[in-house]
Amino acid sequence: MIQKTKKIKDNKNLHKQVRIELSEAEINKRIDQIESMDIDDEFRDFLVSALEALVILDKLVGMKDTTIKRLREMFNKTSEKRKNNDGKDKIESDGSGKHPRGNNQGKNGKDEYPNATKVEHKHEHLKAGQTCRACQAGKINEYQSGVYIRITGSPPISAVIHNTEKLRCNTCGEIFEAEFEGKNAPKYDARAIAIIALLKFSASMPYYRLDKIQKHLKTPMPASTQWDLMDTLANYLYPVWQSLLKTAANGNKFFIDDTKVKVLSLIKENKHLVKKDRKGMFTTGLISEGDFGRIVLYLSGRSHAGENLDKIIKTRTSEKKANLMSDALSANDKSDYEFARSYCLSHGRRKFVTVDDEELENPCQYVLDCIGEVYKNEKHCKKENLSPKDRLDYHQTHSTKPMSDLESWCRGNVENSGQDSEIEPNSPLYTEIMYLLNHWEGLTSFLRIEGASLDNNIAERILRLQVINRKNSLFYKTEHGALVGDIICSILKTSEEAKINPFEYLVWVQENAAEVKINPENFMPWSFKQK
Repeated sequence: MIQKTKKIKDNKNLHKQVRIELSEAEINKRIDQIESMDIDDEFRDFLVSALEALVILDKLVGMKDTTIKRLREMFNKTSEKRKNNDGKDKIESDGSGKHPRGNNQGKNGKDEYPNATKVEHKHEHLKAGQTCRACQAGKINEYQSGVYIRITGSPPISAVIHNTEKLRCNTCGEIFEAEFEGKNAPKYDARAIAIIALLKFSASMPYYRLDKIQKHLKTPMPASTQWDLMDTLANYLYPVWQSLLKTAANGNKFFIDDTKVKVLSLIKENKHLVKKDRKGMFTTGLISEGDFGRIVLYLSGRSHAGENLDKIIKTRTSEKKANLMSDALSANDKSDYEFARSYCLSHGRRKFVTVDDEELENPCQYVLDCIGEVYKNEKHCKKENLSPKDRLDYHQTHSTKPMSDLESWCRGNVENSGQDSEIEPNSPLYTEIMYLLNHWEGLTSFLRIEGASLDNNIAERILRLQVINRKNSLFYKTEHGALVGDIICSILKTSEEAKINPFEYLVWVQENAAEVKINPENFMPWSFKQK
């Protein structure tokens, strides 16, 4: 059975097609009619071929081994070709199979491996300054080095067994044992703990999965042991995390958002709570930007994003007024501190994309076009690397009109809803228009406030880490376990923003644990960057 669809104006609405069943017998009947019609032979052949192709396509789609690639080949369709990011021409091979500067033809060059071990290989027989063996006339000089990258693998955790020789006196019984460096060190070193932290909290690998892998590799690493090590690591990192909280309080710009989390101890506690008590559990993603760069914090528990921000902002000492970006939920506006408030324009736009009504395509498209013009202007500001003041001036010059037109359009449709307007009161589109109007001041803050962001997408992106962890590990057992996860995830994500090697940073903190307790401000991720 073949399915025919309504004519769609553009590819954006293909998923909204109305399906109508069309049988193969009916198509064959139409083919017979076309062949008997008095029309141009070329046109007749085209129509017949098109209908026959439809029958073949129906059969292909019904086959379980049919792939998108096979269908593309059938219709001679190809995906977009990849282009060089820098616009430069690729170095062509001479056909010998060897690259002019070595055999490294992978996507990642040597600059992508700053921590790789580098081995220099000198020519076995020749040195610079000697006579050329090929022409016996010229002298050879140093040339650009060949580059051959070799990637090796190793188990996540490996073990070394030290067998020490022991000697015993047969008279006094004294035992003499061989010494070696690291004899009194802990069984699990800083590097093992660091890689477990990365696998668990950055790669979202549950403890039991690493446990299983290590069993296969004959180097056991029980899930319970992994948890003990992460608890220990969190203790080392706790002073740094506390220092991050204090530093974040003095940021110039904040982004906040929430996602759900499960904590078994809190779920158990819910059974004893009364109806009016809050039973929800959330992980807040908070970003603070300032002269220090960007700090990312995660806070899990019963508090909403606004309440968590309020706890942090109470330690603020900076007198400069801070900007706050979030969506328009009331839970994000619980702080007593008076922020320069901004709401996420992407949230307002997103609602119009999801309005599922084909008749409202044009009104929705008008809203998307107006907001799209603003994002084009923002793209220009980023490309030109404009200062906050110049960016504000540019948006006031170029973005005021599309936003004013959008506001006028929204108000006009609300005032005339159900009359001259095609938008009915209480319809999905009417609701989304009211969302824009009710939060218009916050949605347009970028036209009045220096540095105000257009959207809260950055906060949503950092929460992706917690969403994936929740998907793979499902829950935390206790609030303490959630705190351990918050501390390590905050440190790892802030390290990522500081563009440092998180593995080496975690090792550095562990090796200097005593000093970290005394002066944690000297062990911030951006401090390691200077090493």
